[in-house]
Amino acid sequence: MKKRLLAYIALLGTLVFSQCRQLDLEPKGIMGEPELFGTEYGVKMYFTGLYNWLPIEDFQYYANDGYRRNDWATEKNSQGAMSGEYFNTWISVDNDGFGYWPYDRIREVNNFIQSFPNYKDKFPDETFNKLLGEAHFLRAYFYFGMAKRYGGVPIVTEVQNPLAGPEVLNVSRNTEYDTWKFIHDDLQFAIDNMSDDTKETGRANKYVAAALMSRAMLYAGSVAKYTESLGFKATELATQQGLAGMEPSQANEFFEYAVAAGKVVETGPFSLYNKHADKATNFASLFLDASSPETIFVKEYNRNSPRGNALQHNYDALMSPAPDMSSFVGAESFVPLDFMELYDMPAYTNPDGTPVRFDNRGDIREGMEPRARGTMYLDGDELRGKTFSIQRGIYRTFDGVATDIQRGVNSAPINSNGNRILGGKGWTTEINGVTYTITGAHGNFEDQGGENNAFGSAFIRKYINPDMPTADVRDWRSDQSWVVFRLGEVYLNTAEALYELGQREEAFDYIAKIRERAGAKVVRPAIDMTMTNIGSINKANYTYSLEKSLQFIRDERQRELYAENHWWWDIRRWRTADQILNNFRQRLLSCYYVADEGKYIYLDEDNRFNRQWNASKSCYYEPIPWGEIGKNNNLLPQNPLY
Repeated sequence: MKKRLLAYIALLGTLVFSQCRQLDLEPKGIMGEPELFGTEYGVKMYFTGLYNWLPIEDFQYYANDGYRRNDWATEKNSQGAMSGEYFNTWISVDNDGFGYWPYDRIREVNNFIQSFPNYKDKFPDETFNKLLGEAHFLRAYFYFGMAKRYGGVPIVTEVQNPLAGPEVLNVSRNTEYDTWKFIHDDLQFAIDNMSDDTKETGRANKYVAAALMSRAMLYAGSVAKYTESLGFKATELATQQGLAGMEPSQANEFFEYAVAAGKVVETGPFSLYNKHADKATNFASLFLDASSPETIFVKEYNRNSPRGNALQHNYDALMSPAPDMSSFVGAESFVPLDFMELYDMPAYTNPDGTPVRFDNRGDIREGMEPRARGTMYLDGDELRGKTFSIQRGIYRTFDGVATDIQRGVNSAPINSNGNRILGGKGWTTEINGVTYTITGAHGNFEDQGGENNAFGSAFIRKYINPDMPTADVRDWRSDQSWVVFRLGEVYLNTAEALYELGQREEAFDYIAKIRERAGAKVVRPAIDMTMTNIGSINKANYTYSLEKSLQFIRDERQRELYAENHWWWDIRRWRTADQILNNFRQRLLSCYYVADEGKYIYLDEDNRFNRQWNASKSCYYEPIPWGEIGKNNNLLPQNPLY
């Protein structure tokens, strides 16, 4: 065991160095078990490597290729692009995941949990319990990363002897219920034993454990409640054996755990971020302010560390338009109209179907929910000393209704002789002796191969650092931290769980808090239990409906958490992904100048490439990695539809 630990620490050398800022450690060289587990410093060092591998879906998470991806393109090929939350030209739904199977990390946690009691006399009881609780938090996080992908997985709590026979090593999968219950038990142990005063950035305390409990148990409750809607049980052995799916009668247990965890977080020193009078500025700032009272846990980045340590990222470079707001390739992902419409927006179409006329392009911002403006940049907004100028083209005249616009017309060739005139950046045209600029400086252009310019009327603002000099906005220069858990999410988790438990009025107490901070028009909508189709994103016909108030809570979640890597997991746990992403063609809001009126109009158009997103029912469970099954047949049966 000691030889293994020596090898482990040798491998951890660069990881410890890369994370020493977060945990206030300096590398001390090679250590054995007594030095690691017998001192608080040694335990911190041991945990550092484990924190570095937690399944945190941040800037460098590539939905189909894993965590910690050292690739400048990760941000554009993100989970948001994969699930249709962003418009991006490069990626669409992939149900196969990337084979996440972190039993090597779980072994390291189990090694600590198994051996640490041998050093109990080296620590005060409070410190010993805190560190042991932290280990259970780490193990629960790794299992959460698997449970939401695979359902039931093998629960391994002891360090296995690699020389043991297959009867020992070839463990079977536990049921999905038992897997989620194990995650709960580990997190409950962490909450009960960890202190509430640990303030080291990037390190957990009892409130961080409770925040993870809130998220994980809400996921489990949704899976249980909506499992039967998939219809797997009649045909799929994994579902029949409880490996992929749970009984609806088990849902409330997990919803109650989620509510209880949220109440624990509420006892902590957290409050919704409200430092700025301007609600849009306030919402944008909460993701950049290291002193935010809303933040519960972050993954910290540090530009001053070597690139190989993955402590910087490319978010600004790949979300800001070039060349005047970015010195790299320019913006790669944009907000579709489908998601813009979730917020309170000014009308851009009149009741008779004709487009609303605007005196200025930026007038579209007037009356828009402040949280929306804190989430996205629109025409007239400023970034790094430049003003966004977003225009699709020019109409010589426009006397039709908005619904007359042909879907997919964006893919037609440029026709400078027709009524509609499109062009590239800086192109001009002459109409009746007057020269007009066809497009704005930031989109949407027709002459650049469909990349690096706006595909619609909104750029992503959330997480963008406006104080970054434009010369620095390039690859591997951004270092704003990723907010892993925040109070706003926990409020939403609690609200949804309460609603599912039938405590609807209390659920909307939490929604009211979120909307009040957001500056939304309606602070508290009435409870409406009539049924509606789940059509807030994709305007299609669905096979089942949902209570309007529950749909409102789900939509509120998307408004608040847009671009934070929750959407894909939400539509998976609700078991609605195969319907929402059913020939889903993102719509884009396009601005045109009407030359003979001197006015601007906004039109609802299909995305330029007529791209569509599709998810099948196989997306709800990823396949157990076939390579692992090749080593251990006891992992069968495989998950549904594989």
